[in-house]
Amino acid sequence: MAYVGTPIDTTNTFQSLTGDRFDGDGSAVAFTLSTAPASTLDIEVFVGNVRQDPNSAYTVSGTTLTFTGAPPSGTNNIYVVHQAKSVGTIDPPATETIAKTFTGGLTSSGATTISGALVASSTVRVGSGTTSAQANGDDVVIEGSANTGLTILSGADDLAAVYLGQNGANNDCKFEYDNDTNALVVHTNATEAMKIDGNGHVTKPKQPSFLVSADTQSNVTGDNTDYDLLFTNEIIDRNADYGSSLFTAPITGLYQLSASLYLTGIAANHTSVFVSIVTSNRRQYIVGVDGGATDPADSGEAYFNGSALFDMDANDTAKIQIDVRGGSKVVDIGGGTDGATFFSGALIA
Repeated sequence: MAYVGTPIDTTNTFQSLTGDRFDGDGSAVAFTLSTAPASTLDIEVFVGNVRQDPNSAYTVSGTTLTFTGAPPSGTNNIYVVHQAKSVGTIDPPATETIAKTFTGGLTSSGATTISGALVASSTVRVGSGTTSAQANGDDVVIEGSANTGLTILSGADDLAAVYLGQNGANNDCKFEYDNDTNALVVHTNATEAMKIDGNGHVTKPKQPSFLVSADTQSNVTGDNTDYDLLFTNEIIDRNADYGSSLFTAPITGLYQLSASLYLTGIAANHTSVFVSIVTSNRRQYIVGVDGGATDPADSGEAYFNGSALFDMDANDTAKIQIDVRGGSKVVDIGGGTDGATFFSGALIA
């Protein structure tokens, strides 16, 4: 930033003390100075070696020195000493392209354009005041009494971004707007967490979600025994939270869990089947098939599905269990990635 304040005279006239001498004639009151002072206080005026009062004995206008009373006659009995004072004021330039560092606070109440780096070791304040700023967020404050905003503009094919992070790490979190694709991307822990494309579609690449299918399992028996079904064919595992036929919640939240099963081999002699979604702190039955209610001997099969909302803590697990009761106590589970027995879930809130 250029010099701010009242500049030193660039004509070098006031770089050292200079003076003017005049002869009084008893009638002349106006004399021409070699340099125009800014005020009566910028010069010392002597008449007959007596210093004159700058507030009453004389005035200055440009280079004209005018006495309120005519000095007496004498050779060089009037002399003026110029005090090398500043002669005016200048404003900072409208734009500044050189990086500057401010060791104190910087306050701007009007428009300021900065095309280079601005570094301030204290608060930067723009607007009408900072009375409403939070204590942990008052290093840069933009405040106004009406509509107030911050604008970041970049090239047509470039990013406009805000970066957040710990001291020494400037890429932990960032908000990027891609002017080329009109997409807003949010990164956390240096990883893309959410993307809103130009049409408003929202995707979350790391959102916990999974879809797995069951192995073919024959002669599942029970009689009041909960049997863990095996789902080992991973189709979707967005955040790598599924394994060993268990979904493990990575974070506390609300999870929507669903199951779809295809059973065969259901006996006609009153075989009953109960299927449940089981988490670390809750069991939700999603179906019960009573072989005695109808006569499934014609087909010996059933297809059903169910879903429920679960409040899971971090590290809670979820699985599917089946309980076969009565009759032969035996059913078969249809499996394979193209089958009809699936287990799925996702974090929703």
